[in-house]
Amino acid sequence: MKALGIFALALFAMSVGAGESTCVSAYYYPWYGADGRHWELGYEGRDTEGGPAAGEYDSRSPALLREHFEVSRQFGIGNWICSWWGPGSWEDVTLREHLLPPLATAREAGEKPPTFCLFYEAAGLLGLDPERGIYFDEAKREDFANHFRFLTENYFSDPSYRRIDGKPVVFLYLSRAFEGDYRRALAEVRAVVRARGLELYLVGDEVYWGEPDHERIRLYDAVTPYNMHGPTGYAGLTDGTSFLADCDEVYARWSRVAQEAGVHFIPGILPGFDSGGVDAAAHYVIPRRLRPGAGPLSTFAAMSAMAKKHLDPALREVAITSFNEWHEGTAIEPAKGAEASAAKTAEVIRRVFGE
Repeated sequence: MKALGIFALALFAMSVGAGESTCVSAYYYPWYGADGRHWELGYEGRDTEGGPAAGEYDSRSPALLREHFEVSRQFGIGNWICSWWGPGSWEDVTLREHLLPPLATAREAGEKPPTFCLFYEAAGLLGLDPERGIYFDEAKREDFANHFRFLTENYFSDPSYRRIDGKPVVFLYLSRAFEGDYRRALAEVRAVVRARGLELYLVGDEVYWGEPDHERIRLYDAVTPYNMHGPTGYAGLTDGTSFLADCDEVYARWSRVAQEAGVHFIPGILPGFDSGGVDAAAHYVIPRRLRPGAGPLSTFAAMSAMAKKHLDPALREVAITSFNEWHEGTAIEPAKGAEASAAKTAEVIRRVFGE
């Protein structure tokens, strides 16, 4: 890895002020394999010598994990929100058998690797129906409870696991699509964890373009947006300032309602979006350049500054989508031939959020 420049290193000493440090989290995907697993699904730049600077890596590689620890340290990312796909899945085995041991080794050596928590992939684990959403019937409730029983027994007591107020943290993907008996399901997973002597901190992926529902928000400890991509009115825009301004309004509305409900708000940061390497017709692009002529990190920098405006003073956490989701073009890890170097990415995060 190239050394960071003197200017970037100087920025590392910046702080948002005593008692005001911000936890910068990033969604982390442990699903890549040396045999092309997941890479073969495609990503923008794969056919033009793009992609990660480390090449199409194996998420289970000890050297790769050490490199990702170092990149996270340089970027000021203190927590990974790790994609989880169920007991015994590739991602589960990768996390338990390949990530946890080097985290422990680094911690015991006096290093400061990131903490981690889990990103419960609800759409994949429970099923997303185009008509009914993620619909909780008795069978789905039982699956949900069993999954959290497994998480409690295999993850939550790990010293590297992220806790807020002593509670293990779990982010729930696409919780805004929960329908049916989901209130009971959420109460049941809390009871499952409580029966083992812990209280759960649930982060709902609720924040989006609709109006906040006070009662729904209260089911969670915090709410966040995984990804604000969606409304077709932004398709084809070359100037993203209107998208950014509209996200600003959405964040202001949701953070206000969350505060009224006694629930934390975690602003999301999107550096861009481009799934053209998977299916060029499926989704529109959110360019990484905020407008023509702007720098290659201008959308990321503007989103970061906007997110900082909406930091919850009681939590001060942001979530970057993503560290390494290459299929949707949201990754911020170092890339081949990238116009934006690792030092420049680190500079943006450190400048906005401090050490």
